[in-house]
Amino acid sequence: MIVMKFGGTSVADAAAVRRLGDLVAARREEQPLVVVSALAGVTDALVAATNAKAAEERTQATARLAARHEALMTEVAGAEQVAALRPWLEALRVRLTSPGDAAAAAEVLALGEILSSTIVAAALAARGLASRWFDARHVIRTAGEDPQRDPPDLEATQRLIATHLAREAAGDAVVVTQGFIASDPAGRTTLLGRGGSDYTAALLGQGLGAARIEIWTDVDGVLTAPPQLVPAARRVKVLSFTEAAELAYFGAKVLHPATIRPALDAGIPVHVLNARRSAADEPRGTIIVPAAPVARDPRWVAKSVAVKRGITVITINSTRMLGAVGFLARIFAIFERARTAVDLVTTSEVSVSLTVDDTRALAPILEELKTFAQAEVEHGRAIVCVVGEGLRNTPGIAARVLRAVVPTNVRMISQGASEINVSLVIAGDEADGVVRRLHDELFQGRLPRDTFGERFDELEHGGPLPAPRRAEAARLAPMAEDLARRHGTPLYVYDLDRVEAQIMRVTAAVPHPRFRLLYSMKANFNPAILRMMARHGVGVDAVSPMEARRAVEHGVPADAVLFTANNVATDALVAIHDLGVRVNLGALSDVRRFAAARPGASVMLRLNPGVGAGHHAHVVTGGTESKFGLGEEDLGRARDELTAAGVHVVGLHSHIGSGILEPAPFLEAAEVVMRVAQTLPDLEVVDLGGGIGVPYRPGEDEMDLPALGAGLTAAMHRLEERLGRPLALWLEPGRFLVAQAGTLLARVTCRKEMNERVYVGLDTGLNHLIRPAFYGSYHAISNLSAPEGPVEAVEVVGNICESSDVFAAGRPLPSPQESHLLAIHDAGAYGFAMASHYNLWPLPREVLLRGDREVSE
Repeated sequence: MIVMKFGGTSVADAAAVRRLGDLVAARREEQPLVVVSALAGVTDALVAATNAKAAEERTQATARLAARHEALMTEVAGAEQVAALRPWLEALRVRLTSPGDAAAAAEVLALGEILSSTIVAAALAARGLASRWFDARHVIRTAGEDPQRDPPDLEATQRLIATHLAREAAGDAVVVTQGFIASDPAGRTTLLGRGGSDYTAALLGQGLGAARIEIWTDVDGVLTAPPQLVPAARRVKVLSFTEAAELAYFGAKVLHPATIRPALDAGIPVHVLNARRSAADEPRGTIIVPAAPVARDPRWVAKSVAVKRGITVITINSTRMLGAVGFLARIFAIFERARTAVDLVTTSEVSVSLTVDDTRALAPILEELKTFAQAEVEHGRAIVCVVGEGLRNTPGIAARVLRAVVPTNVRMISQGASEINVSLVIAGDEADGVVRRLHDELFQGRLPRDTFGERFDELEHGGPLPAPRRAEAARLAPMAEDLARRHGTPLYVYDLDRVEAQIMRVTAAVPHPRFRLLYSMKANFNPAILRMMARHGVGVDAVSPMEARRAVEHGVPADAVLFTANNVATDALVAIHDLGVRVNLGALSDVRRFAAARPGASVMLRLNPGVGAGHHAHVVTGGTESKFGLGEEDLGRARDELTAAGVHVVGLHSHIGSGILEPAPFLEAAEVVMRVAQTLPDLEVVDLGGGIGVPYRPGEDEMDLPALGAGLTAAMHRLEERLGRPLALWLEPGRFLVAQAGTLLARVTCRKEMNERVYVGLDTGLNHLIRPAFYGSYHAISNLSAPEGPVEAVEVVGNICESSDVFAAGRPLPSPQESHLLAIHDAGAYGFAMASHYNLWPLPREVLLRGDREVSE
């Protein structure tokens, strides 16, 4: 018997459910028991519906969820099977009619797994596999302490599995059950906590004496680093239970941290596999066993680098520690009473520093600590952890780790009690760079094949380039050599068709009737792109007087240009206003100077909503650490001073950051903006800024534009209802409109092999594309001259006399040789716009494409 657990992405749609059926059928002789999560995104939707205050929102959420599940059931099992969902959907409707306490919410959230398992059981039956649906709440018993995150009663659970499930699982039918859900001693529904489906699978595997537990997810096992940060991360073929538990706890998202324990207790191997692959593919993944081999070569003793974000450091200082007995026990008793787990601890003579990731009980914890010590709190930290069985016996490993971390300041360092991890606490916004540098230090060269497998970018895309970029390179290749010959290299190439398509996508995604799209032209100020914006009625967001004037010069109406002031002199503010451009003020100084110069004018105000987000610390423009915008209190002062001067505040603006790939930060900021907007009596416009990211890295998902548009429109409608009048909604994307439309062509001028690395030098550098050096940004690269050549890992470097002039490290490319033409993709935003004459190199030229021909718009 085996246990097969499928996560939300493995049951996300009809194609995924069919692949699941193929995988189960291929293992039919091994008597599989199937455990499923809710459909991808459903648990989040249920949480949002439960928390929604308006009955209409809950009703709409119920309708959307019902439609999605009924459509999937129809597609995979037939319309007649939809009836099996109706009782559960009716239960959802009833329970969302009047949301209650945490116990009632648990009942709602459990329906995600119940609905998905009902669909999977029907789909298996439809393909000819005998199946039986089983309610996991009959056997997974919890303590009854917390309905949302209840610890299991292990003894009762194992007894119930033996009594109620073992016989059914041994029969001819495939048993389909749920992860995540359980019941307490009184029979009430409880939850194991987010990610608890893995835990369910392990508990069932233990109770049934399974030969193995398979965790089917959307990646090929555990990797040497998060692939979103390190596309060159490699598959780890085998891990020990201890290594896997450390990685799971410290941020590796393939497994739930608690999964390992029941499997370890029972000695059952756990296989982590990719459900996106067909059953006919060679199975690739990670096998987790009681004891894994340790590399003989000390260079390869680490297995993976993990990162855990959202960490809070609490430092407790007291001279009472000196020679005191029981001081630490007193501290940890406080955390135990607050049911708050501690990750890392370091001590000195008079202080203790520890980390937590759950701050819900932080206030009462601090109150207790302050009765006998001083407590300081630091939020926004991250733990970066290097894990490997061989660390314990390898001299110099700590030195290698610390050398790679430089120049980042390490707040805490700890070697775990198991001696198989080295953990560092650092500032959260530096974690990405630290992970990449550690991976470069610990996983370069020829890794042992018995432990490490393929690179993520090869696993994910069948080669060194993602499929969309391969198609783009193939389209560009026939004309690239001619463009390079006629214009020289380096050369920026812009696809105007792609820019136009992105304009249409954003416009279609926001259903608000008074929506207006503005283009943040700092991303790319090419005249042809500005003229295209003007033709499509797109306004412009300008952040300098020169940008505002350039937009008007190229056809954008002055009243469609918004100028956001940032430390601008009074005469420049006045001149731009007098040009007919809207002025947006984000500092009291700007407000006072402008009001004195232009009483009776109309302006917009920039609010800092206290929410910040972005792909790098340098592009986060909201929150407590940001220099941009007015806090709520200062905005109130600005409003009053402008009113006194007869200046009308007609718009409220917010911009929280750049490169954001999730709707949540936008929607969170929007709620603050909408609340503050109610204090502005002359309000006409709400501008929620830009920052919509693009998926530069392999494995990154694009922003869900329809979800963002629907959420912002709903928030606007609520504001309009409160104010009793219509308003305009503006957005200001820049990167999203142009990034993927741009390619930088560069010629290989030099090839050098040194210290087991191959350096490929280009005729361009950070002076022409600074993003990799400045932000650690990733850009896909293709070899247009030899796209089918043998692949090798190379360092792609520029021609600038700076060590940071590196476009890609350890990147697999078809072997680049001197004179080959390379394409650096997704370079349409913040490429030429940030270029310079550094080292006195000339700026690259820019050309425009429509289809497969060059144009001169």
